[in-house]
Amino acid sequence: MDHLRQLSARYNAVWMETSQLYETWARRRGLSFYELLVVLSITETEEAVFQKDICRRFTIPKQTVHAIIKTLADKGWLELEVSEQDRRSRKLCLTAEGREQAAQIVQSLQEHEARVWLRLEVDRAEQLIEYTALYNRYFREVGD
Repeated sequence: MDHLRQLSARYNAVWMETSQLYETWARRRGLSFYELLVVLSITETEEAVFQKDICRRFTIPKQTVHAIIKTLADKGWLELEVSEQDRRSRKLCLTAEGREQAAQIVQSLQEHEARVWLRLEVDRAEQLIEYTALYNRYFREVGD
């Protein structure tokens, strides 16, 4: 059982370090980690994105996402449009400046990640993804 606790501690430390690396990367570009996630959410899809979608996808509290949306709107990166399906909801739309800034951020992140994946090599990268997905599956299956 001690060995299993050590495995969990090591895995959690690596997981936290990964999150911290992305946080540091975002901060160097003037964003928080959560702001980065919101920008990525908006740019990764052609479909309309709503606050509730981001909250659900990343399990971020509604208040936090709302504050980020306000911050990005204040920067001139984001506009809110009334949804035609639900007039109470607002679609998150990048402004021209927001599209330009987001494109630079996303491209920079993709290039950074590509360099990491290349150093890791394809076989190891595939194994990392496969085993992480398997860990997640088993975590769900074990239940509470």
